[in-house]
Amino acid sequence: MSFANQRNVLIHDRLGNVYNFRWHEEKIVYTYFDKYLKEYASDMFVDDCTLEYDAAIDEENNVYFAYHRKDGKLVLMSLENGFWHKNLLGGDDTLSILNLNLFIHNKQVHMIYCVSSNESSMSYRIYHHYYSNQEWKTFVLQDINRKKFLNTFQIIQNENRLMIGFYDFLKDEEQIYIKEFDLENEQWKNSIQVTSSSNDKLYLDMFMTKNKILHLTYSEYFQGNLVIKYEKYKFENKKVVRLVEKIVSNPSNCAHPTFIKQGEKLWIVWTEYEQVVSCYTMDEGKTWSELYLWKESKTINFFRYKFNTNAENIKAAYQFHYTFGKGYPEFSFIGFGPLENVDKIPLKINSNRKLENMVKDQGIEDKEVKNKKVEDKEIKVKKENTLKKELDELQKHIKTLEEKLKSIEKIEERMKNIEEKLKEVENLEERVKNIEEYLKRRRRGIFR
Repeated sequence: MSFANQRNVLIHDRLGNVYNFRWHEEKIVYTYFDKYLKEYASDMFVDDCTLEYDAAIDEENNVYFAYHRKDGKLVLMSLENGFWHKNLLGGDDTLSILNLNLFIHNKQVHMIYCVSSNESSMSYRIYHHYYSNQEWKTFVLQDINRKKFLNTFQIIQNENRLMIGFYDFLKDEEQIYIKEFDLENEQWKNSIQVTSSSNDKLYLDMFMTKNKILHLTYSEYFQGNLVIKYEKYKFENKKVVRLVEKIVSNPSNCAHPTFIKQGEKLWIVWTEYEQVVSCYTMDEGKTWSELYLWKESKTINFFRYKFNTNAENIKAAYQFHYTFGKGYPEFSFIGFGPLENVDKIPLKINSNRKLENMVKDQGIEDKEVKNKKVEDKEIKVKKENTLKKELDELQKHIKTLEEKLKSIEKIEERMKNIEEKLKEVENLEERVKNIEEYLKRRRRGIFR
């Protein structure tokens, strides 16, 4: 069995119904599962589609499907109250659309895609359209260049925030950038470079938490193999600051890294030799678990789904843009959850040491390690200062005690002198008494 590397969109609505759009032999196969009737319906949906299509669902359970026709036309279809409606958005046979993304943001339909430049096959222009007030608004989002391959985009929606992650090739290096859409002023802000390593990269997934922490994963070449890289960033003063950079896999053919947020666990799931492998972190990316091979992936055909839902119970338990899983009729996910039917994969220590050296050679150090070193140094200095203060206080106390001891010794010396004088007085009194006794005896003798 194997990994079916083709675009596949899976949608789950609030009622539990399932919608699946799958490209097969230049056609789109549409599968619908009615939860109430517990019945599947599967049929050829579109027969004039290129590989570029996408689907989404809004809060009202309306499903949208956008695709690029072979004649160059861009088409948007919507399923409302059980009926599909088609809208032709324009285009011509010279229009070559790539990386088509359809999504709903602030109850508005958005589309982002890129078009190849006429001047160079290595250059592209990214366009953004969204439907507002009964009209389509269009923006030129960014001009980009590719190195070897055109990597996919990643759309990030976080509360009222809309961002895009993409690759751009500049100064002989391909790096990952992010760009945010200013919803109030309806314009795209300046791009921010995120990665800095010079190695070739593939694939991309991003995940943002509410505290403005950006999690990033991609595949990176290392000595002819691919490893899974993880990075964590924090937004500060219109910039991103790297907090963590780690290699979480062994060198292999690791591809399609995918974030899955499950409760306190953040998983990275990927394919390796057409099998599903994953690991997770419980501390926001500081440390990562062992590697787990999901044995079931050896025996089934599985897909990578773009997943979209408006079911509150699912969104409360999981957060992800993509996932691996079985196809029709099960549509079950794989690569995260209870660690059952898995094999642990040992980490190749020597390879990982080489990888660590690679990171060091690039001048990249885990910022959390740096912060830990600074923190430890500050704690050490504080402890030393505290001990110094305590020692100074102790020395002052000892000095005070010594002075008191000297005073006591002087008092004792004076007491001793007084006691000696008292003894002398007592001796003197005794002599006086003896003299008086002698005189009394003499007087008695004369007058006897």
